[in-house]
Amino acid sequence: MFQFKNLFKLRGQSSLFTKFTPRNNQLAVRCHSTYRRFNNRTVASHFIYDPNFRKYAGGFLVLSGIFYVANLEPAPVSGRRRFIWISEGLEKKVGDYTYKQVLAENRGKILPSHHPISQKVTGIFKKILDVSPVDESHLDWKVHIVNDPNAPPNAFVLPGGKVFVFSSILGICANDDGIATVLSHEFAHQLARHTGENLSKTPIYAILGLIMYSLTGADMFNSLLINAVFKMPASREMESEADYIGLMLMSEACFDPKEASRLWERMSKWEKRSGISQPEFLSTHPGTERRISNMQKWLPEAEEKRERSHCNDFISFYDFGRGREIF
Repeated sequence: MFQFKNLFKLRGQSSLFTKFTPRNNQLAVRCHSTYRRFNNRTVASHFIYDPNFRKYAGGFLVLSGIFYVANLEPAPVSGRRRFIWISEGLEKKVGDYTYKQVLAENRGKILPSHHPISQKVTGIFKKILDVSPVDESHLDWKVHIVNDPNAPPNAFVLPGGKVFVFSSILGICANDDGIATVLSHEFAHQLARHTGENLSKTPIYAILGLIMYSLTGADMFNSLLINAVFKMPASREMESEADYIGLMLMSEACFDPKEASRLWERMSKWEKRSGISQPEFLSTHPGTERRISNMQKWLPEAEEKRERSHCNDFISFYDFGRGREIF
């Protein structure tokens, strides 16, 4: 109906009168046929029932399925099989471009590398990097502390080895184990190549959106549906995977895995004070309560991994050296 009204609006007010003028019956018929020609459902039906279209579409689906299966590979630590066909080189280019943008946006706010907080966070990150099951030493790793107390608590690792930690999250971390929880989670995204996974799925979402648009003609509704059914659940799955991988890595690096759930409890309190909590199905991240529950469920495995790393052999010296500073 929206298209029908727009059609007459574009043709001018006189088009409304052609339906009631006998000598303009042919014009009225032409208007009606034009409307049918631009109806998305009619066009979609034409293609669906066309034998050649179905043949080519079937071939495309078969080849796409073969391509999809051929590019499935297990993620480190978790073993989840995911679809990645984007090269690490392309990931790095995306990371380098984003790195320049983030530096420009935070010019004058980044602490120097010799600052005590920068050195502390860098030292913790190096311990996590040392236990990585994949050799990441070829990347040019740099840790940046963005000193902006007004920014929301955040941290992220870009493809290519650039780490950003906002000072506003350090108070929530509270101690070295809390910082290790955040850093190991963010490093897990790089280790599992979640950026490459997202880039690999982008053409799939685009094709799906095009198919749905040809059937419904409602672009905004289709975008919301694809986000709710595909993109957001996939993002939440990757975030949960990063939580799991990060917990295992920090445990192997001799940090206390019990602190992970405590960190998320502190984050939950901050979210409630800030009034930014939202239903999980509308978010790209799992709900905080779910993350706490997951951490507690994975804790026995994490503690076993920590014990196998012989952390108890030097835990007293290690605890004395790292301290329990509150930022």
